[in-house]
Amino acid sequence: MGGLIVGMSGPSPKRGFGIDIGSRVLQLAEISRQGDQLHLEGIGAFPLAPGFVEQGVVTDPRGLAKGLRSYLRQTRIRSRKVTFSIPSSSAVIRWLKLPPLEGSELREAAKFKVKRHLPFPVDQAYVEATPLDVNQGEEEVEHLVVSVPRRVIDSRAMTLEHAGLEPVCAELEAQAILRIVDSRLRRKSPLWSDASLTIIDIGGTMTHMYVIQSRRLHFMRGVPFGAELFVQSVAMELGVSFESAAQLLASDGAQIDETGTLQVRTEDLVASIPLQQELEKLTREFLRLLRYFRSLHPERSYAGILDHVLLCGGMAGLKGLDAYLAERLELRVERMRPLANMVGSFDPDSFAAISARQEAFTVVVGLALSGVGLPWEGFDTQEGENEFVWARAA
Repeated sequence: MGGLIVGMSGPSPKRGFGIDIGSRVLQLAEISRQGDQLHLEGIGAFPLAPGFVEQGVVTDPRGLAKGLRSYLRQTRIRSRKVTFSIPSSSAVIRWLKLPPLEGSELREAAKFKVKRHLPFPVDQAYVEATPLDVNQGEEEVEHLVVSVPRRVIDSRAMTLEHAGLEPVCAELEAQAILRIVDSRLRRKSPLWSDASLTIIDIGGTMTHMYVIQSRRLHFMRGVPFGAELFVQSVAMELGVSFESAAQLLASDGAQIDETGTLQVRTEDLVASIPLQQELEKLTREFLRLLRYFRSLHPERSYAGILDHVLLCGGMAGLKGLDAYLAERLELRVERMRPLANMVGSFDPDSFAAISARQEAFTVVVGLALSGVGLPWEGFDTQEGENEFVWARAA
């Protein structure tokens, strides 16, 4: 399996290694922290054959591990302890009132209360609860309760073990994305600690909307619509394979104009492909999520939250998409820049390829940052207390 490989060498005092296993692409990144400076040591991606990952579960851990081992040998990534992703679409998130307990007692209380909300048996799930606001003296406080089928996490950890790696922690894609946002807010000023943002993550088959307020996750929903519909439209219009269409859509010569038409320019091809239907569906689904969020909260509680949107995911780097959505949604729309303020040593072509599409690497960069001591306050990630910390059963 081929893919993009860039990296740098040199000693580093503390490193974080992240792997994001998507439905069609596996991404990895290694970041070191030297004082207050973050160094991008290596970053890469390679495609996965159809069927390797189904509904978040790795169907052939040994087969995928073989490809991953081969790919790692081509990189300069030295870490073996790795934080890996849990698809947001595989998780059930609920905000529930729970007693002010800790550790296993809190987890058992969360399992008892969340089980009626789950589409899978609670005894076949990892469940974690994080208090959002601890008020002394209250009998119950609000908690963020996250539940994930064990087979999703276990199949991914098993894959990494077969590849010779040590999976130490599993994190939701949402957690990794919000770590990037949190580090950005920290850099701006203390006044931004109460900032509110809406994040749109356009994945391959799912698009997720996250709302954060005061650096905590307040809303997460997904819709079964993603970049693959755009790729399929390009493939049908040009009569090329899905893989070729994906490369064209990700190329530097691809751009969405103000009418919703994709302009593709390469050495051998100049084409205009109408994508209005797909773009209208994207905006319609987003507006539906906005209406649903508003229906859950009094107007005063979301004032200003929905004014600022950050885009991430593979489609987010498509030129013109942010401007198109900003005009249609009448909101301020920005692209996520997960590599901002990082340093690295890359050849010009690799640097251009990465920086032009860095939004696609948001999740894996967020995963790597967890290993260099950058937590995200919206989740409790204390090792040994979080059930998502992977440990091989005796």
